[in-house]
Amino acid sequence: RAAGDPLRANILRVLAYDSYGVLELGEIFEMAQPAISHHLKTLHNAGLVTRRKEGTHVFYQRTAAGSRPLLTALFEELDESPLPTSLSRRIDHAHQARLVRSREFFATHAEALAQQRALICAPSVYLDTVTDIAAQQPPLARRRVLEVGTGDGTLLRSLADLYKEATGIDVASEMVDTTRMNLVDLENCHLLEGDFLSIAPDRPYNLIVAAMVVHHMASPGRFFAHAWRHLHKDGLLIVVELNAHTQEWVKELCGDVWLGFSPDRMINWAERQKFTLVHQQFLAQRNGFPVHVHAFQPKQLLEESKQ
Repeated sequence: RAAGDPLRANILRVLAYDSYGVLELGEIFEMAQPAISHHLKTLHNAGLVTRRKEGTHVFYQRTAAGSRPLLTALFEELDESPLPTSLSRRIDHAHQARLVRSREFFATHAEALAQQRALICAPSVYLDTVTDIAAQQPPLARRRVLEVGTGDGTLLRSLADLYKEATGIDVASEMVDTTRMNLVDLENCHLLEGDFLSIAPDRPYNLIVAAMVVHHMASPGRFFAHAWRHLHKDGLLIVVELNAHTQEWVKELCGDVWLGFSPDRMINWAERQKFTLVHQQFLAQRNGFPVHVHAFQPKQLLEESKQ
């Protein structure tokens, strides 16, 4: 009954690939906060959505179906129907607002960001792990690599030693300039300025790496969908992320949009976008921030290898 209401059904569709706060959902559905809160409470009481608190904000997301056949069937049926164009347009507007806030932060704090990030997780924490996983790809498969969110270029330099062509993309022009200066000696490196979620697929990449950047993204769920479209069928996606935490100060000092993610949540996002987990590793904590590394392959490759 909770999902049978047309409005609540659309809320479940909207929450399929992203989390939203009450105010964001109110804007997406053009409803007052008390009204949207009433519908969210009904969905929560029915076990169809979960909520989590990040500082003073509460975000809603769709419940992971897991091994529950009823939820799986219900969500699959809901997702077969496309969202109305007006809703999709307002969702894009919400994501754009998040992206603008992120760009403004990086433009203002570019010089101090490296020191602030080092308080949480410096590249040295995950550098060897990521390059070791990447090096396991066959030599003939190491053609093109893309790093999403280049930082100062430390990781991209290591990946450029393994792959014929290395590309980095960052939403902030200041970060791109910093990376370009640090990698000026590498002829096989190319840098792009822009939002990864906005670039059109071109030639597929054999490896895509996103290290400590998904928690800056406007739509983490959409990241996996976009990565799948950019990845070669025998490619590999490596994601380094913070576990879910409660350190609200990182939003102000480091520009984080999200306070990390649980491993189960990352895996759920990936599996819904035709990825299969092939490697999982938990790294040593730094200043109380647990870090996890996940590697995924497109399911198509694994299915073909079994045949």
